[in-house]
Amino acid sequence: MHEFAFARKICRIAEETAQKYNAQRITKIYLEIGELTLIIPDLLKKSFEMATTGTMAEGAELDIKMTPGKIKCRDCGKISDVEITEEAQLTGLQLFQCRNCQSKNTEVIEGKKVNIKNLKIQEA
Repeated sequence: MHEFAFARKICRIAEETAQKYNAQRITKIYLEIGELTLIIPDLLKKSFEMATTGTMAEGAELDIKMTPGKIKCRDCGKISDVEITEEAQLTGLQLFQCRNCQSKNTEVIEGKKVNIKNLKIQEA
């Protein structure tokens, strides 16, 4: 379950950022998660609850926005949105096909990142 590793990292980064602003507590974290990370939002939220126990982020709400994956075709140069198939969610394996020329000679250019977009904090 890689959600727990992400939850711990999100907590650490959020705490470091909040401490720079002399925060007493983190109340909300706004995230953008790429679809191609294969992170399951509900599992991330549960993992986050466990990872933040005893931290300044304990009880903080996660506001998650999923962002689509995008590929660029190496043959025709077009950019396409992609979706994860149900099988790929289970295996983590999927070849992406260009929607323009149907080539599978593609590279992922978006959708593999997790970004903390903003924090809501209580100041000391």
